[in-house]
Amino acid sequence: MKFVCFLLLLFVAGCKETNLDLHIPYSGDKLVLWGKLRAGSPIKIQVTKTFNPVGAIPKEVRVANANVVLLKNGNEYIELSPLAEEKGVYVSDLMIEAGATYVVKASAPMLPTAESAPITVPLDLPDVSVVRIRNVPGEINQQTPQDLISLHFTEQDRDVEKYFSLLFLSYYEKDTVSANLYGATDNIPAKEEDCHTWADEKISTYYSEVAGITFDRFASAFLMKNTCLPDPKIPIKFYIQTGKGALNNPQWASKVTMRVQAVTKEAFDYAKIEHDQPEGVDHLVLPPQRALTNIKNGYGLIFASNEKTIEIP
Repeated sequence: MKFVCFLLLLFVAGCKETNLDLHIPYSGDKLVLWGKLRAGSPIKIQVTKTFNPVGAIPKEVRVANANVVLLKNGNEYIELSPLAEEKGVYVSDLMIEAGATYVVKASAPMLPTAESAPITVPLDLPDVSVVRIRNVPGEINQQTPQDLISLHFTEQDRDVEKYFSLLFLSYYEKDTVSANLYGATDNIPAKEEDCHTWADEKISTYYSEVAGITFDRFASAFLMKNTCLPDPKIPIKFYIQTGKGALNNPQWASKVTMRVQAVTKEAFDYAKIEHDQPEGVDHLVLPPQRALTNIKNGYGLIFASNEKTIEIP
């Protein structure tokens, strides 16, 4: 009985509320800009604002009354319009041009003007050849039909640092899903090095009649620096899922595609940070931390990409 009372005493003492006096510096609300400038696609920029980390969390941080402009190559002025169906999003029908340099500027009442660093949209895409071996035993998830993909990059210019992204999709009769890419253990993608990382990208949405909810679908993308590329004779190898259902009678994908992107350094660095420390994991116990931004007098990230899609035979 004495032992039980002792345990109860320890429990009560351990549950005693402790006040943490954290001093979190805050210089006032600022604009947060987020956008991906994709060559050949319309312009779309999201604008929100910061808030004081001490006190109540505001119900709304999207900024609907901002003035957002894009400067192209230092002289062309493009004014963006608010998107009616999505608060805080600003768009233009003009297409992003590969090789051009852009600066995003945004202002709003009672908030300082924010401006991105100059972002140059990648111009050149890597040359890559693909070898596909169908229906092989995978290294993981052996119960799913898999193919082995070997990629040979002919990129040899190491003088200028470049960044690439790969994403694979499997197409079925009524569905398009991630090919569940993963790196072969005897090859470069499986190794943990500073010049490689992974990221999840939203590819579509779907509505579940059972749950009555719309879900986002994601696919894994592999990002790397050109300095990581091996000799063109040495392939980079991945396994991909190209069928679903029972292994002895699978439904095979009608086609598989590979999206090859050239991305800016900001995109790679952000993916690297998110992969190592996903955003939000430490929010319950640590004050807000600025991990990466290229916005002057504000926060957020503007990056750029150029891409091509290859159907894998």
